[in-house]
Amino acid sequence: MQDWLLDGMTLAGALLVLATMLGGCGPRYRITETRTPLRLGEASVDVALHQAEAPGLTFINLHDNEDTAAQAALEVIGEHGGRLLELRHSGQRNVAFALEDSAYVFDPNRIFTEAGIAATLDTLGAYSPAAHDAVRAFADSLLRLYDLDGLGVVVTVHNNGDTEYSALSYTDGGDLARDARLTHLAEGADPDDFFFVTDLDLFDALRLGGFNVVLQDNDRVTDDGSLSVYCGLRGLAYVNVEAQHRHRREQVRMITYLAALLRPPPA
Repeated sequence: MQDWLLDGMTLAGALLVLATMLGGCGPRYRITETRTPLRLGEASVDVALHQAEAPGLTFINLHDNEDTAAQAALEVIGEHGGRLLELRHSGQRNVAFALEDSAYVFDPNRIFTEAGIAATLDTLGAYSPAAHDAVRAFADSLLRLYDLDGLGVVVTVHNNGDTEYSALSYTDGGDLARDARLTHLAEGADPDDFFFVTDLDLFDALRLGGFNVVLQDNDRVTDDGSLSVYCGLRGLAYVNVEAQHRHRREQVRMITYLAALLRPPPA
């Protein structure tokens, strides 16, 4: 993580969050969209790249039914610059494809490790070595398009339901408690709106910003094939901006704060 992050976070974050709360005058930067089809079995899945005219964070939205997250990221890059990669296929969370006269389904955030690919195919439908290879090739192509290894921090945007998944899932007694090294619940904050990170410096910065934050235990986390697990295994800084469906204003505030933290200081 950048050495300057903790020193600069309070002032930079406060200024950007204040600007967001006061409201702006609309997008400052034009956003262009291009689509790249990625081969998957006998068909393909489109990856939409939304690119602002100014540089900034690079986001990825892996679930096609999490529209609030995509809208929030687009609002922030329109105001502060950056880009968003967004999977487009069916409007559903999971991706279905055909291969050799058989049908398969997988969760696109469960495909970044070998164990994850096998588990998501088997859990959601059928499994075969050929389908495994097809999904692995798709994941590799997606990571190359995202340019994961060229980024300082991997940033994803996700949405959840009101009762299914939240920061509370990682507290003592929660279903995912063993996957968390540290959990911080901010006073008065909705536990559905939280950051999930792999890096201790990011955890501390976001905690001090007054947000709910969960730090993944990179040594003990269950290998479900998610991008956070992939990054944890490789020592890459990762942050997921997670918010409840239709909590767009809060998700915009969270993303804006993160953009302030990760903006390098002037040379």
